Amino acid sequence: MKITITRRRLLGASAATAFTTALLPRLTLGAAPLSVGSLTPNTGGGGPFGPNIAAAHKLVAEMVNGKGGVLGREIALHQENSETNPETAIRAARKLVDVNKVIGVLGTWSSSVTLGIMPLCQEANVIQMCTSSSANIPLKDKKGLVFNFMILSPVWGEAIGDLALRRGYKTYAVMALNNDFTKSMVDSFVAKVKAGGAKVLTEPFYYNGGQASYRAEVSRLIESKPEAVFIPSYVTDFTSVYKEIFRQGYEGKVITVSIATGSKFKKVVGAAADGILHGLPVPSLGSPAYKDYLKLVGLKDTGAVQHPFGTAGHDQMSVLLLAIASAGTDDVGKVRAHIHKIANPPGKTVSNVLDGFAALEAGEDINFTGASSDVDFKTPTGVLKSRDFMMWEIKDGKDVVVETIASAS
Repeated sequence: MKITITRRRLLGASAATAFTTALLPRLTLGAAPLSVGSLTPNTGGGGPFGPNIAAAHKLVAEMVNGKGGVLGREIALHQENSETNPETAIRAARKLVDVNKVIGVLGTWSSSVTLGIMPLCQEANVIQMCTSSSANIPLKDKKGLVFNFMILSPVWGEAIGDLALRRGYKTYAVMALNNDFTKSMVDSFVAKVKAGGAKVLTEPFYYNGGQASYRAEVSRLIESKPEAVFIPSYVTDFTSVYKEIFRQGYEGKVITVSIATGSKFKKVVGAAADGILHGLPVPSLGSPAYKDYLKLVGLKDTGAVQHPFGTAGHDQMSVLLLAIASAGTDDVGKVRAHIHKIANPPGKTVSNVLDGFAALEAGEDINFTGASSDVDFKTPTGVLKSRDFMMWEIKDGKDVVVETIASAS
């Protein structure tokens, strides 16, 4: 769902969440704005999620500007569309870094996009905040500038593999979209099911997205007649892949990731989607921070997962601005250190940016607990310690929760 932010909604949401804070200093006359970049997948494979992330960035920035900015400086938010495409993202990131002079680039979703812009951000000493899962991300972050609001994909593969084993499937075949997100996930899934005594009948393989047909790939996947197949991918390619699986009459269990099975997928394939197992890291649905987020963006709390990535966008902007306030400067080296200081225990628990500013102004240490997760990072890296992981099965066209587990990254 795309959120339209209006002044009325912003004011109403702020009142609804009962945000209380001391009056922050008014914007300093003549002070240079604090430039922040928002690079989100508004189209392409991440298109269902990017607009929510971008809207959350804007909402937090507007809220803070309405209270005097950070260190007396207005936040100038520069938003770009990555198109879930590394080449497009690199061009956009170059503009954000060279022209807009941003302190951070927030909101990248695809692992290939996050990795693609990383050399540029590392060279320019710019903070990155993402929701990407490739295990290569912390390995290639040589300066401690990347903060990931998502658990890594090996954890996804292990969680999904564990459920598959408990469902009793003994034989598997695996194919996946060829990108950084899926490769380490496949490795951990395979290791998990093999350790549980199951067999992977054929060597896992990867396919390129955007093909006119996936007939050959699906034939290869199911030729050994496995009890279950695991196909991590994006909705744009999984829709075509699954249609081919159905055409070829495969009767085993299909397992994937939830980003491949959204409302558009269900609308296209209809009743044929029933029985698919899928999983995704999710916010802690009962947490005060998550409930506050829903009120802030004008959503009712239905008890179901809403905005699994929009919540992270809210937390990214909040953490960055709180770290700048805590550091008392926009010097990247100091801000990076203060991200760990304000996001991790100890300190007063706060779940919104304005309460965080008030606590800092009062001389208190804070522990920001986000709408997407606790946002505790492994020091000195920006790897998230844990996030809840939920599994669903599609029944009668709807996602039915199978289980929720706490996963350590």
